[in-house]
Amino acid sequence: MTDTYNYDDVKPVQIRSDEPELCQILYDDEYEHTMGILLALMRDKEYSERALHITEQGIELLASHYTIWYYRFEILTTLNKNLFDELDWVEQIALENQKNYQIWNYRQLLVEKIIESGADFSPYREYPLLGEMLEEDVKNHHVWSYRKWLVERFDLFHAPKEVSFVNSKIDEDVRNNSAWTHRHFLLFGKPSLVDETLVNDEVEYVKMKIELCPQNASSWTYLLGIYRRAKKPLGELHEFCLQFANGMAESESTADTDESQDKAEVKSSFALEMLARIYVEQKEIAKAKRAYTLLADKYDPIRKNYWEYQKSVIV
Repeated sequence: MTDTYNYDDVKPVQIRSDEPELCQILYDDEYEHTMGILLALMRDKEYSERALHITEQGIELLASHYTIWYYRFEILTTLNKNLFDELDWVEQIALENQKNYQIWNYRQLLVEKIIESGADFSPYREYPLLGEMLEEDVKNHHVWSYRKWLVERFDLFHAPKEVSFVNSKIDEDVRNNSAWTHRHFLLFGKPSLVDETLVNDEVEYVKMKIELCPQNASSWTYLLGIYRRAKKPLGELHEFCLQFANGMAESESTADTDESQDKAEVKSSFALEMLARIYVEQKEIAKAKRAYTLLADKYDPIRKNYWEYQKSVIV
């Protein structure tokens, strides 16, 4: 409703076309009236209390309307409003619109403006909201992206609170790829903080998680990412991978025969893929082809064409 302020002098912008349309949007009267006034004020660049009020009404009707969010930001800064109060107001909108990207972009604008003004701002102020959002949906991409922005903006790389948080999310669900991705950015996103001790500790950490759940793409991808970033030879993982594909060790002497395929015992297709990578790196072509054949024919046939391609390009 718009009756808190008077808008009688405003001629609403017409948002419904008079021309016939193939797929015409049927706006209800409230939406058409509110948006019409809002767009008229926006067009005239009016930065007033009544303009601020109607942006709230517009956001309640369509929270994904990016232009309204930016117009509201311009009004707030022009009127020199308390942006901490605005952050509090946005929290409820965020909780009611879990998948809305615009809210998080708007929140970044507010935080940057607060910092620009010289006010003290703690990134940990955001943690309760982020925690509540991730309780609702632990893989909410927009929330994780905002958390990544906080890490980068406030130099929270390796911050104990953040490490503890991501540990808890992985402990809750070791298959949470969002948590693994955040962990990699948190610990490896600032090269100056990466050393041999960190790399070795993370290798042991992820190995422990793989042992709990061998058929988990997220942890194997994380392990591969560590080795690539540290430029470590994958051959170091040979014995570890054989724990989950122990038939490979028994039949390496017979390489690509039917008998060796029968002996293979594979608990993790990702371990088998890693072995294939190791064999390619070590120029053990027959073993690499055998691993890809097992993936294509038995352990990951849904991607058979991909594995056959990988086998075909081995040189």
